[in-house]
Amino acid sequence: MNSKSVLIATSVILTVTGIFVASNIYTLIPIYGEIADSYKVNENHIVAGGSLFAIFYAAGLLFFGPASDTFGRRRVIIAGLLASAISTYAVGLSPNPEALYITRSIQGVTLGSFAPVAFAYSFDLFQPRSRTLLLVFINTGFLAAGILGQLISSAITFYYKWNYAFYFFAVCYFILFLVSYKILPPASRPFNKETSTFAVMKKLIRQGRLLKCYAITFTLLFSFAAFYDAMGRNFMGTMEDLFTIRAVGLIGALLSLFTGKLIERIGAYSTLKLGIFLGTVSIIKMFFFSSTNALMAISILFVASISLLVPTVITLIGMLAGAYRAKALSLYSFILLTGASLAPPAAMFLKFHHILFLLLAFFLLNFALCYFLSKETAFDLQS
Repeated sequence: MNSKSVLIATSVILTVTGIFVASNIYTLIPIYGEIADSYKVNENHIVAGGSLFAIFYAAGLLFFGPASDTFGRRRVIIAGLLASAISTYAVGLSPNPEALYITRSIQGVTLGSFAPVAFAYSFDLFQPRSRTLLLVFINTGFLAAGILGQLISSAITFYYKWNYAFYFFAVCYFILFLVSYKILPPASRPFNKETSTFAVMKKLIRQGRLLKCYAITFTLLFSFAAFYDAMGRNFMGTMEDLFTIRAVGLIGALLSLFTGKLIERIGAYSTLKLGIFLGTVSIIKMFFFSSTNALMAISILFVASISLLVPTVITLIGMLAGAYRAKALSLYSFILLTGASLAPPAAMFLKFHHILFLLLAFFLLNFALCYFLSKETAFDLQS
């Protein structure tokens, strides 16, 4: 048994690490132009680099969850942070677009060592009530990172050069590596080494309820990244106003702090419906309002929606997958980031209103999936 102080420190480390790891998914979005200018290439070349990062990050997510069953959660998290510090520093040293593609791809793989392992580590180490709260904190950090990553990279690039944004994150990862090595406790649990990873994942995908959860998962970060990318490309106001809209959206992430209480009071499926409803309303409002003040309010509402949905879906997958939760959460993370990897190209090629129609279709589909999920659960209880 670990002491309360160790568990509190572990919760803080995992939350802070989640913020800094997830921030690098979004660092390029506000500085595409600056990097393109420094290399004297078209901005689309840099967007391609961002998509490469997301693809390799998703591959890392798919690999490291199962790997942690063999090597241990703590070892994978610590080694991953050291590798992330090195690869992130290498991104800042990239002398040309080709080197940027390679280093961002390597960085994506190394950063992929955190999310699925941290989720499984939480299930192994914490009791259900504490675990739910920790998952909420981690996912609040992930969502805050979607905005903080953009704010940090744009602020550092404004005062220095874009390279220094990656030097900053490299130092942060190295500090987190040292702290994690010193504090994180081992999580003892019996690892199942007899069943192959792909056999387990194939079995998980065949479960109807899990498949519906994964379908909802795909839409979450796609919607989040596409929303802000498309807004940045089509916003007609000043850069200061755009910065404010992104920053104010962080208020919506606070709603995730109440996810655990909402799940306890109204149930996971009702919480899921509430999150989908908030997202649908915010997308519809985007069709009719475009002033800076309106976009700030809509940004808060939309982030609040995703803030409710992400921890709720993770909670459902963790419960439904049982002993295979590490692999199930690894698959969740892969699907989540696959959606994120497709968002920048979609925002680049589709018009803003087309993006809104696509997001609205996703959320309406999520309503249907949630309805069938709750019906299947009710049927199981009656059986």
